[in-house]
Amino acid sequence: MVNIEKFHNKFVEIEKFQSTYLILKVENNLFRFDFKNKKEAFLKQKESGKLFFYEQHPLLINHNENNLEVFINSKPENAEAFVQDLKNSIDEITKDWRNWNDYIEINTGIDYLIFLQNIQKGSGKILKAPFSIVENIEKMRSKHHVKIKYFGEKIITPHQLIIINNQFIIVEKFNSV
Repeated sequence: MVNIEKFHNKFVEIEKFQSTYLILKVENNLFRFDFKNKKEAFLKQKESGKLFFYEQHPLLINHNENNLEVFINSKPENAEAFVQDLKNSIDEITKDWRNWNDYIEINTGIDYLIFLQNIQKGSGKILKAPFSIVENIEKMRSKHHVKIKYFGEKIITPHQLIIINNQFIIVEKFNSV
């Protein structure tokens, strides 16, 4: 059994991939890795490139950390500046690997217009995001004299990521077969 992390920073070729497994060719040897609880994948074609293995990466935040629901409880003095700082706080954690709007519009029950209305009136849900993002927002909120409240527990669930060129896959674990 070979752990996929052994191939970190090595040249590999994607020999075959399906929704549940990946076969890599490394130095003319084939290695199959089954996906345990695949969470996200962007594998489109067979190709060669350097494999990068991660257990910590901005793409993993959405899977390694649970989401907290965030509500605003007071009006910012300058709503536009607050939104820009909120965006910057999210981007600082995600390093632009994720679109900051996704934390407003996906699985929140609100859209961007409602988000803006809630900020302008200083009341209501504004986003749902992993706790490291919420902690970063918490750091900047005092600059705007804003009160926020968040709900949920901070729970970590480790996941793994491999990136080969512009393709990636996130799973709970890559199991060697």
